[in-house]
This record gives sequence, C-alpha cells and structure tokens, in this order.
Amino acid sequence: MSISNISSSNTMKFFFDDGIAIPYIVRFWIFLVSNILSFICCLFVLYHFLFDSNLRRGLHNHVIIIILFMCLIWELTTVPWSMYLYLYDVVWIQTPTFCMIWKFFDSTLYTTIVKLVGWTSIERHILIFHDQWVSTK
Repeated sequence: MSISNISSSNTMKFFFDDGIAIPYIVRFWIFLVSNILSFICCLFVLYHFLFDSNLRRGLHNHVIIIILFMCLIWELTTVPWSMYLYLYDVVWIQTPTFCMIWKFFDSTLYTTIVKLVGWTSIERHILIFHDQWVSTK
C-alpha cells in the first residue's frame, strides 16, 4: 500500500511498504556494487564483441551486441535513478516529465531486453539442435 506525504518544502515523499525486510540503504549499496561490476563486465564483453572481427561478423552475436548496448543504457539511466531514490527517499528530479521519462526508459528497455533474450534463445536453439534448417547444401 502506497501512502504519500507532502512536507513543508513542497517535496513529495512516498513511503511504500513492499514487504521486503531489506532497508533502503542496504538496497542502495547492493545496487551500487552490483551496478559497478555489471558496468565493467558489460564494457569488457562489448569490447571483445566489437573489436574481434570473428565475433563481430557472427550473425548470431549481433543480437547479443544490441542487448549489451541496451543494458549499458539501462545501467546508466534507470539504475542510478533508482539508487538515488533508495538513498534519499525522493526522486532525483521531482517533475512529472522526469517520472514519465523514467517509466518509459524502465519499461521499454526491460521489455525489449526480455524479448531479445527470448529471440536469442530460440535462435541459439535452432543453430545448435536444428542446424540443417540453416544449412545451404
């Protein structure tokens, strides 16, 4: 259940009981450490996909490269905004436009990444178990 509270400085705070016993400050540090490690790993893998010509030419790797770019965008936008919310209990920029942009980025990137991972799984399954479907004999 969400309860809103307006303080004297015209900032709106939302207290949301999500049923998780982890305090917001602990969530912030978990997000921070995992986001830094994820960002480094994503850059490392993306570097190898882009600068190794054999990996770059592989048609089955193109979707992975797109997913990595989308994950970088998500890690540089949505995750820091969520971390700010967990640390300070307020949204970074308190305007409806920013919240709409945040919601758009979060939902669009998440659903697109999930669909691309599903597509890649089907593609890999076909390449591994049904290679005769794509052979040019």
